[in-house]
Formats: sequence, C-alpha cells, structure tokens
Amino acid sequence: MSTWLAAVAVIFGVAGFVAGVLALRTLSRLRRSVALLSRGTSGRETILEVADRHMAASEAVRKDILELQQDLAAAQRELASGLAAERQDLADTVQGLASSVGTVLRRVALVRFDAFEDLGGRLSFSLALLDDGGNGITLTSIASTSDTRLYAKALTGGVGEHQLSPEEEQAVKAALAR
Repeated sequence: MSTWLAAVAVIFGVAGFVAGVLALRTLSRLRRSVALLSRGTSGRETILEVADRHMAASEAVRKDILELQQDLAAAQRELASGLAAERQDLADTVQGLASSVGTVLRRVALVRFDAFEDLGGRLSFSLALLDDGGNGITLTSIASTSDTRLYAKALTGGVGEHQLSPEEEQAVKAALAR
C-alpha cells in the first residue's frame, strides 16, 4: 500500500510541477503585457497615453459637433424667421394685387350693328369696358354715310349715368357675363 501511496504522491508531485511551470509561463506573458502597457512598443509612449490622447481628440471633436449643431440650430431659426417675414410680405403683395385686380377694366364686350337702314356692313359699334364691380365706360360709334360720331358714357355698378341705348345695354350685359 505504501507503494501505491508513493506512486500517487509522485503523480501529484509531477502534476504540481507541471501546474507550476504553466503558471510561471502565464505569469511571464502577463508581465510582458504589463510592460507593453507601461512603456509602449517603442519604449516612448504607453498605450494608456495613446488612449488618453485619443480620448482628448474625441472630446474635442464632440465639442466641435455640439458647436456646429448650435450654429445650425441658430441658422435654422434665423432662416425660419426670415422666411416668415418673406411669406408675410408675399401675402401682403398678393392681397394688394387682388384688391387692385378688381378695379382693372378687364370685362370687355363689343356689339356691332347697323345704325341706319340704308348703310350696311355693321360699321357702328358699342364697346363696354368694365371692372369686376361693373364700373367703367361704354364707347359707342355711330357711322353714317357722311360722318362718324363717338359717344362715351360712364357706368357705375353696371348702370349708366345717362340712359343707355339697347346696343350699349347689350354690350354691358355681355361684358358682365364674362
């Protein structure tokens, strides 16, 4: 039995020796890694110093990005306020144009007729020039064999200040219908 005990002790001793050698080998690798971290690969700069420098550069980039974001937000606010002012100016301009368009003489109608039975070719005419409110004028030309006469009558709300002829009324109705 003592032989068995001696054999087991020898086996444990060898196993312990192998474990010790492996532990020393691992410790040697760890010491090399710590040496690299503490003095760097070139012996000048450690990995920790490189990491610190990289972190400082990253922080500077982060600050630059924050400043750019703030500048961009300020520019966006400025652009939005300028755009709102431009939009209001355009709205005022459109409103002014819309109010002035109503006063433009843009409703026009022409009625041609024969003022005299002995003269053909419908050389006489009544021309109505009105705005959207029916304000404007009628021009009537009466052509005869010897001369031509031109009459102008003012209109307010589609009604003449002087009595209108049937042809003038026809021209005013046609102009208002457009």
